[in-house]
Amino acid sequence: MSRQNFRLSDGRNLEYLSNFQSSTSLGSNSPNLSSAVILHAGTTQDITGWQTWLDYFSSRNVFALAIGRSGYVSSTKKPGRITLDIANDVAELATELGIKTFVNVGLSGGGQHAIATGLDPRSAGVVTIGSLAPFEEMGEDFYTGMQQVDIDEYADALKDINLLIQRFQRSYNNTGSVSGAAHDVSDNDRRAMSKPTWKCVIDSCNFTMSQGWDWVADDYSSYLNPWGFDPRSINVPAVIWQGGVDKNVPVQHGQWLSRNMPNARLELRTDESHLGIFVNYEIEIMESAIALFN
Repeated sequence: MSRQNFRLSDGRNLEYLSNFQSSTSLGSNSPNLSSAVILHAGTTQDITGWQTWLDYFSSRNVFALAIGRSGYVSSTKKPGRITLDIANDVAELATELGIKTFVNVGLSGGGQHAIATGLDPRSAGVVTIGSLAPFEEMGEDFYTGMQQVDIDEYADALKDINLLIQRFQRSYNNTGSVSGAAHDVSDNDRRAMSKPTWKCVIDSCNFTMSQGWDWVADDYSSYLNPWGFDPRSINVPAVIWQGGVDKNVPVQHGQWLSRNMPNARLELRTDESHLGIFVNYEIEIMESAIALFN
């Protein structure tokens, strides 16, 4: 699968990766390319971090694509980006590709961007995994149960985004990689770390950080500023996957989303962490997205 590029109406580039480019050589078993699952990565995750998921969707004959948000690798930065901006980018790409129905799936920092696409009349539903709730509405509860390193990152972003960029640069330059593992690794985390998807995600995060830092300002602008829409206005079905021991995006975020989005269903796994639930329940999560087309 090769990286692809789309020129947005404002001249920016949007990079994406898809599991089917055309139906011309696929024969009678070709997927319906007018329907698609669209994948929104977590913070630092490159589009290649979805490779195992794209492969699974291929095995189910489902058209899927992963988009690179503004500032990531070859996707042009958009200063002052808010959450709704990504939904607008997705809308343009869907129109270009002839997609008439879609389900958007967002991991972590990609969750709120997937939620925003629920405003589009072509949306059949939304799936999130460890998604943030709106910063402005959560107040101090935004941080409750969050690990200190993440609290420090948000503090830097609120003070001066260059401090946060420098923090990421120091971390990457000191180690040359990220592990994705918490200090207190559970048995469930160990099980997740042994699976291909875990390595795929971590390798993709390392790739992102080797390519530049525009994503930092763009992502944290969207996390800490108003989203540009009210999540309560998202009426399509939404499946909110949340780990009960998530220290990156604590449980109250998923609970808030499930309470405030009219047709949301909370899928809480009390003994799973942030990345643990994504890997250990990946089949169930993907199938929950496919089910929204029915």
